[in-house]
Amino acid sequence: MSKRFNSTGVYVSRKHYMVDISNKLEQIRKLIDNEFYFTINKPRQYGKTTTLNELENFLKEDYLVISISFEGIGDKVFEEEEAFSKVFLELMSESIQFSCEEESKKLLAFREEVKDIKGLSKAISIFTKENAKGVILIIDEVDKSSNNQLFLSFIGMLRNKYLAREMEKDFTFKSVILAGLYDVKSLKLRIRNEEEAKYNSPWNIAVDFDVDMSFSSKEISTMLNEYCIENSITMDINKLSEELYFFTGGYPFLVSRLCQIIDEKIYVKDRKPWEVKDVQEAVKIIVEEKNTLFDSLIKNLENNKELYDYIEEIIVGGNDKNFNLYNPLIEIGSRYGYLKNINGKVAISNKIFGEMTYNYMVSKLENSYNKIEEYNFKKAFIEANGSLDIEKILKRFQQFMKLE
Repeated sequence: MSKRFNSTGVYVSRKHYMVDISNKLEQIRKLIDNEFYFTINKPRQYGKTTTLNELENFLKEDYLVISISFEGIGDKVFEEEEAFSKVFLELMSESIQFSCEEESKKLLAFREEVKDIKGLSKAISIFTKENAKGVILIIDEVDKSSNNQLFLSFIGMLRNKYLAREMEKDFTFKSVILAGLYDVKSLKLRIRNEEEAKYNSPWNIAVDFDVDMSFSSKEISTMLNEYCIENSITMDINKLSEELYFFTGGYPFLVSRLCQIIDEKIYVKDRKPWEVKDVQEAVKIIVEEKNTLFDSLIKNLENNKELYDYIEEIIVGGNDKNFNLYNPLIEIGSRYGYLKNINGKVAISNKIFGEMTYNYMVSKLENSYNKIEEYNFKKAFIEANGSLDIEKILKRFQQFMKLE
């Protein structure tokens, strides 16, 4: 089986060309060795699931790694404690049934006994106490039901067990990793009755996760090097990696998709050495295509008019905005991966997002002559005396061309 570039689903090393993320895995490993609990919150198609899969393989010699996902388990599971507790133990058991059959059977045995979150807590204590290696729990797509009170109670249980473990009063997971789009630390758990408005964070024990999940140009070069070796070709890997980073900002999906376009569309018949112009041609192709990442971007903008208008002012109007994550529009735009901080100013996170979003917004404005006249692009760059505001034009050009 020959390898290929992948832009859908999980990356598998035997099937796909992959970036070497060993440095990122080492950084995450340090958090786990120190028994920290943490969250990995990154935008869609940012390589979270692939990273978790690679992390599981990276850790399995030293730890019992239980890796599950809340994707597709349905909302009904979160309606009552007994159903959730049994399904949770089932998922844990299935995760290790091929690698640790005896441990998997133990978890299934607990399933028959648990009736509520308290019972689940007891089962976790017994299971982790009996395992000498240390048990790591990874939950992917954790925010699928994060607005559910039962889920918040479950997270609160894990927090309480962590605190009790630190005081040597309980046994629990050595480390817990929660992965998803939203930061579970920002969720609120009601700690009084329904009439009172007192809340507490259910995950305030989590340490900050500062590992950069984007690909640097050096990391991108490891995937291109693998491609060259596999196909017995030679090309300027460093220059190509820098060009890919220039347009993508290291966004994993965009890096992989550009490489896939070059390999499968530009050099569809023969695999030849790539040139910088091939990356530029691939950028022209990707900004005109429909894909799941762009579909998500458009959906998020259309579902949030304030965010749409805010980004329109930056991209189309060329207006400067100060970066402050406490601004809810900047916070959500950063969470989705659309905005970033450059020298204290808000900027679009990468040139492909900028070009694609600009084209979309201008196209919508063109649907209405009155609307486009009302916006008046030229006015934004003309002085009161009718002359061009050269400084603003240059700043707008610099914003587009600046490499960060």
